[in-house]
Amino acid sequence: MKVRVGIEGITMDSAHYTLSSYADSQIHGHTYIINVEVEGEVNEKSGFVVDFNLLKKMIREVIQEWDHKLIIPKVDLDKSRFEGPFRVDYKVIDAPFPTAEYIGIEIAKDIYLKLNKKYRILLKIYEGKDSYAIIEYP
Repeated sequence: MKVRVGIEGITMDSAHYTLSSYADSQIHGHTYIINVEVEGEVNEKSGFVVDFNLLKKMIREVIQEWDHKLIIPKVDLDKSRFEGPFRVDYKVIDAPFPTAEYIGIEIAKDIYLKLNKKYRILLKIYEGKDSYAIIEYP
């Protein structure tokens, strides 16, 4: 029997731009809220699908790679220049746009890989308080 277990309310702050939307083509930031469900079989030896403590740790490790970063599509990297008395950390994604949909897909894929491809990942990513995307991976 398949069982889903989840972690809610993981946050990250990142900046992006979306050239497919004039209103969002300016660099701007969001606090993203991420909820993750992992679907799999209950391990009879442990009683868990995945230990919550382990799952939280793995999700936080993945999110740390995105937190406080400027998210840039790989195709735009050579065209982008940022200078100043500040540090600029990038998260480069292999997607045409750094939208909530593509960001969510990449995060779900990263969690899936970190969990050794053993579980189906369901991820809900909020871009702000009321806009979200739901990803099922794979």
